[in-house]
Amino acid sequence: MNDTNICVLVVDDEVPILKMLNLQFSRMGFTVDIATNGNDAINKIDHNFYNMILTDIKMSETSGDQILQYVKSKKGNTLPVVGMSGTPWLLENENFDAVLEKPFTIDEMAKVFDKILTVE
Repeated sequence: MNDTNICVLVVDDEVPILKMLNLQFSRMGFTVDIATNGNDAINKIDHNFYNMILTDIKMSETSGDQILQYVKSKKGNTLPVVGMSGTPWLLENENFDAVLEKPFTIDEMAKVFDKILTVE
């Protein structure tokens, strides 16, 4: 998949993960926006257009579950949300469009995105 019209919001409170994902998405041809916390992500969701959101689930302040609930209440099911977690078996909310278990490979990530973004 290589489409510069696809814009992804990546949310994680760990800067090295954000940098790695930003680099990888850019290599895939995506436009990337990043947020270091859930509150910043919600602000960006309110003011920008995204084809997909990739969010860490366990974060301080606003969690990935809360971002998911916000997106579903504001956008319905039109904006896919993919969760990332090192402990996916502890998920409180199973309404994510997909969940990537940390650490995940670039191939695993690409397969999930291909599936989600071709459904649109």
